[in-house]
Amino acid sequence: MIRHKGHAGKRPCLNSMGGALIAALLLVAISTIMGATILFATSTDLQISGNFRRAMASFYAAEAGIAETAIRLGGSSLSNSGYLGDPSPNLQTNWSAYVLSTPDWKSQDDQEYSGLFTNYFPLGGNLSNTAVLPNSVQTTLPYWTKIRHKTEYDAERAGHSSLTPHYQDGDGSTATHSINNRGNVVFFGFASGSGLMPASFTSANPTPYSPVEIIISQSQVEGATSLIQVEVAHPSGPPLLAPVYANSQVEFAGGTAVVEGFDTCGLLPGDRPPVWLGPAGALAGTATLTGNPPMPHVGMDALDLVKALNSLKGGAQVISEDLLSVNFGEPGNPALLHAEPLAEGFSSRLAVQNLNGYGILLVSGNLIISAPFHWEGLIVVTGQVTFEGGIGISVIQGALLADQVQMLNGEVKLTLDTCPIAASLRVLPVATLSWQQLL
Repeated sequence: MIRHKGHAGKRPCLNSMGGALIAALLLVAISTIMGATILFATSTDLQISGNFRRAMASFYAAEAGIAETAIRLGGSSLSNSGYLGDPSPNLQTNWSAYVLSTPDWKSQDDQEYSGLFTNYFPLGGNLSNTAVLPNSVQTTLPYWTKIRHKTEYDAERAGHSSLTPHYQDGDGSTATHSINNRGNVVFFGFASGSGLMPASFTSANPTPYSPVEIIISQSQVEGATSLIQVEVAHPSGPPLLAPVYANSQVEFAGGTAVVEGFDTCGLLPGDRPPVWLGPAGALAGTATLTGNPPMPHVGMDALDLVKALNSLKGGAQVISEDLLSVNFGEPGNPALLHAEPLAEGFSSRLAVQNLNGYGILLVSGNLIISAPFHWEGLIVVTGQVTFEGGIGISVIQGALLADQVQMLNGEVKLTLDTCPIAASLRVLPVATLSWQQLL
């Protein structure tokens, strides 16, 4: 019998070839799965990266809208060509205004749009324009913003109640409100005559302080939407405790001085005493003092004059030399001046003579005043104010705050007048009170 040995010997080879084929197929399958997984992961990462990029682009655009609107709230229609504030002399509870960077905005884009509001689109020289027109200074960024005065209704929607107050309810009513009856405007400042910390409040009386403004900004970039809401207000400045405030001493050492605590403007109900001193303060000498009460008052707390000055000096014109025969500011366009020290240490001082000004004067150091001198508004001095006499009279209509006040000679008259102070505070850059991202 003949045996075919060759065929029997090839069987192990055939088994090896089959195993290799199976291994190769498994390797291809595994590689395919790994490739698909890597491709999916890469695609997901790219999608996440793209979504993040679009989300950040829309967020920054919305923030740019907030920044533009806040800047356009500073100054006045006389000093700021882009000013967009409430044009009414009496604040409108239903006032609203839009800033548009593109012409394709529709009222449906604002989910809270209501015909009950003024819905202005301010243009240069026309703060009450109602035609839908782009009015932004940044036409390359896709955003729109809306601004309105904060009212009691807005505060109630955010959770205000008598048990959880969001503001000091000073208008004498605790009734709830609706979109048709929004209540009073909410202000930011000092609701009472002796309070030293500014807060949100309502009032049944006129006030020198500015309203809280609500700004909503929305941007959309390639389908990604950002919606931001902030509350802003002009700085309240230091509390207006009296026409003259001093942390330590007020001295009438010579000449004649008249200090009147009755508010000429009438924005402070109840008026003020003629002089308010810090807890360690003292008054020396005699002067003609009037007010409510007519006697100087010693408070329980001292004002931080450095902090008060720093809160107001942003954007101020820096003064680095003595001032002689100059004018600054005017009604509707008040000045904001900050005098830096002329020398180091205790001798730091600014000397002024024949100065007429309207607005806010800030002095880091000491201030020496020689008549004639006339200032309408607020003066804050971290050191000593000295009235040295001169030719004529030195007049301050507003308020003077300093560490010490000394009147050596001449005729001085200081009268509480909140009108120029209020006008000056309302043109300062707004500060953010709250911020939240809604979308």
